[in-house]
Amino acid sequence: MVQALILIPALIAIGMLNASPAARVMLKVYVPCMMIIPMYLQFRMGGLFLNVTSVVTLFLALIGFYAWYGTLKLTLLDMCIVLNTFSAFYADAHRHDLKISIYAFCLIVSKTLFPYVIGRTLIEQTGMRKQFAKTLVLCLAVIAIASLWEYRMETNPFQIFVERLTHEPSGWGMMTRWGFGRIAGPYGHAITAGMIFSTGLMLQLWLFGTGSWTSSKFLSFFRSRRKPLYLTLVMCMGLFMTQSRGPWIGCGFGLLVASIGFSRNRRRAAIIAVSGLVVAITIAGVALNKYTDVDETKTTDRDQLNASYRRNLIATYRPLIDQGGLWGWGTPELNSNGTTGYSKDQTSIDNEYIRVAMWQGYVGVFLFVSMELLAIWQLIKLCISLRNREDILFCYCLLGAIVASAFSLTTVYLGDPMMQILFLMFGWAMSIRPTRSVEEIQVPLATGKYAFQRVFA
Repeated sequence: MVQALILIPALIAIGMLNASPAARVMLKVYVPCMMIIPMYLQFRMGGLFLNVTSVVTLFLALIGFYAWYGTLKLTLLDMCIVLNTFSAFYADAHRHDLKISIYAFCLIVSKTLFPYVIGRTLIEQTGMRKQFAKTLVLCLAVIAIASLWEYRMETNPFQIFVERLTHEPSGWGMMTRWGFGRIAGPYGHAITAGMIFSTGLMLQLWLFGTGSWTSSKFLSFFRSRRKPLYLTLVMCMGLFMTQSRGPWIGCGFGLLVASIGFSRNRRRAAIIAVSGLVVAITIAGVALNKYTDVDETKTTDRDQLNASYRRNLIATYRPLIDQGGLWGWGTPELNSNGTTGYSKDQTSIDNEYIRVAMWQGYVGVFLFVSMELLAIWQLIKLCISLRNREDILFCYCLLGAIVASAFSLTTVYLGDPMMQILFLMFGWAMSIRPTRSVEEIQVPLATGKYAFQRVFA
């Protein structure tokens, strides 16, 4: 039953590829599947756990690469992405059985390399920038509205559906805070949901700021002039209902970056934003250090205990990271008899940078941070060089989304589908093309002995 539900969208995507371009399949199948279908709805094939997104991603990435590989210019980020996949494989291979390492390698390729290729080849080159952003925002709007039930009733309808379908527990427990449910939607964890809503909010701000919803065919039945405002509020509502402070703070940093693009004097705004980031990070660091400097045996504040737990991760795992050396200890799920961590005191690694350092060692964490910095640097260069206002706003909003994710990952691991979204944004950042203005689009003059130029009065 589960296999059928997972393979049906994949078969639909394959059937559509015969009549529609891969970019259309990406919008109509890939994005909705990635955003709406629960990430834990999967089945085991050999040593692999497959879901809808994994299968569809494979076909789209291969088609996109085949169609555009001749026009792509190799970049340093491309090399880091490829090196990262082989670093992950080697980290597993020298610690585990080769067969298990191959399975883990296939999973990391489907979650990082393939989404990167899709972002690199199937959005900008096909002119689908707005359509992709609108599809993602609308999918998140559906999730936010459906999650009102989870927020108020403290039960996740997505988890209930999957558990009744598979007759197995989803593996994710319901979390509450301040008397309400922390919504996770189909994403498993509330912090992961917060990161995804933060990304959606950045894209929606770009669509709102450029008036892209005004003449849009999306939601044509909803004729209100305030439709863009309502969608923005829905994104904010979804982010708020996750009640995840890490993504909230990260989104604040991202909004500060994105606001530069909306300013008339961007140079002055950039100076203010960078200064504000430095001050905010300093204040947040001092406040967090004071907030978490407590005796865990003498406090009953659950939020304070969680923050203190994350602070202590650094001290707990630093010796283990040093012992792991250049290549680390391999995939966490393959260690410690199936547990997700390495330390008996702190089995949950709620920090992606520490997790990568444990998994792939110093090489892996260096590559991961390098990918973030290269994508950020590429967007900064585009923000400076581009002249079209719509392009500039988009680059700043995408830059804000990556900055927000980079900060949020200090409070949570990089789970599905945020991993695919982040690497897709990396590829998207490296393939942004300037929008051609109306003046640049000229009708070519007819040539030949008896050629005439048709003129419409």
